[in-house]
Amino acid sequence: MKKRIIPFLLAAVLLLGAATPVLAAGDFTGYSNWFEPSLREMQELDLLPDSFSGMDLSKDITRGEMCELAVHALEKITEYSIEPERTDYFSDTSADYIVKAYELGIVSGYPDGTFRPNETLSRQEFFQIIENFCNAAAFLPEADASYLKDFIDSDTVAGWAQEATEICVKYGYVNGRATMEGTQLVPEGNTLRQEAMAMFLRAYKSLNEYYFYIKNAEVSVDDNTGSSGGATGEDTVVDNVTITGVEKHMMVTTDALNVRSSWSADSKILGTVRYGADLSVTGLCENGWVRILYKGETAYVSGDYVTDYQEVDHNATEGAVEIANFAMTFVGYSYVYGGASPSSGFDCSGLVYYCYGQFGYKLNRVADDQMDNGTAVSYDNLQVGDLVFFGSGSYANHVGIYIGSGNFVHAANPSSGVRVSSLNETYYATRYIGARRIILN
Repeated sequence: MKKRIIPFLLAAVLLLGAATPVLAAGDFTGYSNWFEPSLREMQELDLLPDSFSGMDLSKDITRGEMCELAVHALEKITEYSIEPERTDYFSDTSADYIVKAYELGIVSGYPDGTFRPNETLSRQEFFQIIENFCNAAAFLPEADASYLKDFIDSDTVAGWAQEATEICVKYGYVNGRATMEGTQLVPEGNTLRQEAMAMFLRAYKSLNEYYFYIKNAEVSVDDNTGSSGGATGEDTVVDNVTITGVEKHMMVTTDALNVRSSWSADSKILGTVRYGADLSVTGLCENGWVRILYKGETAYVSGDYVTDYQEVDHNATEGAVEIANFAMTFVGYSYVYGGASPSSGFDCSGLVYYCYGQFGYKLNRVADDQMDNGTAVSYDNLQVGDLVFFGSGSYANHVGIYIGSGNFVHAANPSSGVRVSSLNETYYATRYIGARRIILN
């Protein structure tokens, strides 16, 4: 059996777009208040298979149920019906969704030839399935052991689940369980259906936005390499490329941009900068590349993926401008689901909640509820400091703070963190549902 990977071009059509809910909240029982917003969002996104109707969400999720959830999501976001090569992999099941999940590499069976669809999942087994789900859609998140340092039981994670656990924590899919002793991963503990569904939703949204924004940052130019040089306002020539010295700031506009030793895609990679990063520019190359200061040294980036830095438009009340400027100071901070402070990181509504809270404004905590704060304003009358909302119908699943000139600052997703985006970007333009003004003139 050959493990199949969803092709990139199919994965690139991922949409969080408006979908008609197929289930009502009343069709479920046993869920906690904290899960209700996630449940509503999964319904809006049509992420729940019809067979889940009537489930008691306080029960543990099974291996078979997780397969069905993952395959349903992959077929929806890729608009591609997966056809299994065979159906006889296991002696105890030939369920369509289990066979598909197995061929996609999302799950595996047991050495005795069984799958055991009704067995429950431990949390570390679930973490592994989440990593496999991402890989099946050709998204390859990178593990980082440092992200487990704050969990008091990280040393109990099985070796086979180490990488998956690091990924799930790093990208904000898993927050852990708070105890009197400290935050725990509880890798061998059970996974409640509502816990699994909430973590899966975070992974789905991360994967979704990743593929919407991912771009190839390399361009084809002459493969010469050169050295640095030149002062502000002066022209220098490096291997026949004229560089005009400038002193300005520019902003990265792609998900991840390579920083190189020279103005060529074939030169050495010195590092990577993320969307929204503030670059100190020292020169503009005639071939389209940009010379910058990177960690105190001269380096280069492709000019195709940078733009003049967006400053806050000051055409608004003084207090609103002050809050917008304050929010801009967090560009580059990490996205953490449920985060609402600089020390923990932010999710979208957490950033808004924190920034306004520091100036004495008490807002609701989640995006959809924040639409009840303040006064509604039209798109044409947006001012700096207004909250801009995105989602489907009247339900908001994302929020940011407008900074003027068609731009807003927001905690975007785990791969991009806090950044500046344009309301004109297709992803946001098609999901814009309204705005609210908190500070009135």
